[in-house]
Formats: sequence, structure tokens, C-alpha cells
Amino acid sequence: MLLSVAWRVRGVYVPALLILTILFLPGVQPAVSAEQGLAEIYRLAVENDPTLAGAQYLRAATRESLTQAWSEVRPTLDASFTYTDTTQEIISSDNTVYDQGKSDYGTEEYALTLRQPLLRIDTFMAVKRAKIEQVKADFDLEAINQELMVRVSERYLKALSAQDQLDFARAEEMAVRQHYELASGRFEMGLAPITDLHDARARLASREARTLEAEIALGDALQALRELTGDIPEALQPLADGFEPIDPEPDAVEPWVEAALEQNLTVQSQRELVELARRTVKIQKAGHYPTLDLVGRFNNQTTDGTLFGGGSEVETTDITLQFSLPLYHGGATSSKSREANEQYNKARSDYEKALRETERLARSSFLGVKNSIARIAALKQALVAQQSTLEAKQEGYRSGLFTSLAVLDAERDLYMAMAEFAQSRYDYILNSLKLRQADGSLSESDLELASSWFATMPVDSGMTDEMKDEGTPN
Repeated sequence: MLLSVAWRVRGVYVPALLILTILFLPGVQPAVSAEQGLAEIYRLAVENDPTLAGAQYLRAATRESLTQAWSEVRPTLDASFTYTDTTQEIISSDNTVYDQGKSDYGTEEYALTLRQPLLRIDTFMAVKRAKIEQVKADFDLEAINQELMVRVSERYLKALSAQDQLDFARAEEMAVRQHYELASGRFEMGLAPITDLHDARARLASREARTLEAEIALGDALQALRELTGDIPEALQPLADGFEPIDPEPDAVEPWVEAALEQNLTVQSQRELVELARRTVKIQKAGHYPTLDLVGRFNNQTTDGTLFGGGSEVETTDITLQFSLPLYHGGATSSKSREANEQYNKARSDYEKALRETERLARSSFLGVKNSIARIAALKQALVAQQSTLEAKQEGYRSGLFTSLAVLDAERDLYMAMAEFAQSRYDYILNSLKLRQADGSLSESDLELASSWFATMPVDSGMTDEMKDEGTPN
């Protein structure tokens, strides 16, 4: 009896080897109602990802710092009004001008004060500092957006890989189950020792546990996508069979490293942070500098009575030049200058760290792309060889040269080869995107290009309603 494996698809049992052979072919996946590719998942993440939303709010808040900095340079105008009710009783007085008795009168006073800073070096420096903050906030937001593209891609590909692992685990479990049934039947007929039955039962239990682990891994991978989009996708698009990796352009690591050190968004943001720290040092040192303000004040005071009797109305207009020279504030200004200088030194150290990390990221991503291309080519050949091995052992099983265990092991090796081949293609896509992220050029068009590598017909994620509600597989 030839060992065969069947896989249930839409209520019909189909040979598992046939299913696995055409797994990556477009147009043969089970049709589902919703199709969500990599680009679609990213667009959902843009609308729903809390991290990106927080970065957008932060940039909007940072933009207000420039308005606040300009407000310290522009004139200010204050209006004030006071009303005073005075009750006065003269008990005795040696001054004949004052008469004994009580008086009760009110006083109204309003004033307008205009202040225009003429010489405030720290405020003008603060305006320049705020402009740099705007540039840094733009870099930070774009860096988070690129990071979201990588996160979406990484989790999407991880979900596809988990789906592959579950498919392979189920197929292998079905093959081992059939082997167990064969071993059980042979034992009952007295054609096989009980050790063969125990071995088959142990293999089946191991494969059942592996299938359960694969279900849990898939559920977790889909929940990871849900963190970004707010919902679990009903279907994922697999890679098309015609997908072929391409070498990076330029096909040398040094140009990528040079571009990354100049254009990487984290590096550019850190560069602006160094400039911010340098500006802060200057602002704190400006605390020792003099200030000069022009102050204009208009005051109107109306009173219904005085000590001398009778009321009055007095208007006063003042124009003042206020000059101030800080002399000593308990050492606070010098201390703040030293603190700002140390923060500047730290920013320079962080910038150097960012440069080194970016260079490492660019090199590792480039080598990852090249290694993935080589692995895809090698594993593709290994997959063909493994399929030939399986066919040979199946033929040998028919001739009595091999046992069913040998065929089972060959099928297991084929599943493993398929999984490694699929993973190598996922690694290539992710490394390609990370390489673009390293040099700061990653954009939505890169995701669109990556999406074109996937089949147009999605593969069902395998999540039941209970799994979606609970976030755990059955």
C-alpha cells in the first residue's frame, strides 16, 4: 500500500503533495471575501496605528513652539481695570485742612501697557532654536512612518510564514496519522511488532503538538497585525510563484553606507538634536547679557472724593526705556550654562552612536539582501532535489525497497524544504525594505512594488470567529 496524504479543502480531500507543490501558484488558493495585501495593510495601519498617531500629535504640538518663541519677540499689550471703594473717618486731626467726620467714595482706574523688547538676545536665539525643532519633528515623523512600513511588512510576512508552518504541520500530521493507522492495522494482523505501533503513536503525538504550536503562532502573528490596523485580516496574499529577487542597485555595499550616513532619518534627526543642544548653550549663556525694553503706559484714574473733599480725573501717559543688566542670581545662570554644555556633549555622543548603528544597519541589510538571493537560488534547487527524493522513495516503497517510515521522513524533509524556501523569500523582501529604510529612501512606492510580488488571490488566514474574538487559536 502506497503511503499517501490527503488534505481537506472545501470539504474535499486532496493529496497533500499536490497541494504543497502548487502552494505558491497564483489562482489556486481558496477564494475568500476580503483581500488584504501588504499595501492595503499598511494603509489601514496609517489610519489606526497609535504610534504613528502619537507622532503626528507630537509634531503638531512642536509646531506651536515656533509661535511661542516669536511671541517673546513681538510686542505685548495689557489692559487692566481696578475699582476701589474707600470709606474714611477722620477721628481727630491737628491739620485744620481736614475736618472731622466720615466720607465714602469710589475710585476707578484703568491702564494700557505696551511693551516692545528691543534687546533680548536669548529670545531671538529661541526663535532659531524653535525652527530647528520643526525640522527635527519632521524627520522624526517620517522616521516613524518608515518604521511603520517595516513593522507592517515584518508582521505581515511573519503571519504568512506562520500560515505556511501551520499548513505544513497539518499536512505532516495527516501523513503521520495515516502511517499510524497503517502501523495499527499491521499490528492487529500480527505483521508488525508493538514497538512499531508505539513509535507511530509517539510520532503522531509529536505532530499534533507541533500543529497546536503552529496554530498558536498564527493566532499571535495575526494579533500582531491587529495591533497596527485595529482588525484581524480575513485573508493574506501569498507570494506569487513567478517572484524572482533582484540585486540591489547599486550592487555594492559602500554606496549604500555612504547614503545612509547622509540621508538616514534617525541620523538627520540626531544631527538636528546636536544643533538644538548647541543653541541651548548659547541661550543659557545669554542670561548674562543685558536687556532693553520700550514700555508705553496710559493710565486714567477717576475718584469721587479725596481727603481734601471733591473728586478728580487724572490721565497719565508714560514712555519708558527699561535697561537691565543681570549681575548675580545665586549662580543659577552659570549652572544652567554648564548643564546645557553637558547636554550638548551628550547629544554629540548620541549622534556618533546613531552614525555607527546606521552604518551597521546598512551593511547588515545589504548583506541580508545578497544572502537572501543566494539562499533562494540554493533552496529552490534543494526543493527540486527533495521532491525527486520523495518520488524515488515512493517508487521504492511500491517495490518494497523502502518502508513507509522512509517515505514519511522524505515527505517531512520536503515540508521543511518548502518552509525554508518560503522563509528565504520573506527574508529577501524584509531586508530589501530595511535597506531602503537605512538610507532614508523608503516610501510607499516601495511597498507598492513589494505588493506586486504577491499573488492576486489571497489565502485564507484560517482564523475562526472564536479565534478572532479571543485572539487565540482553537
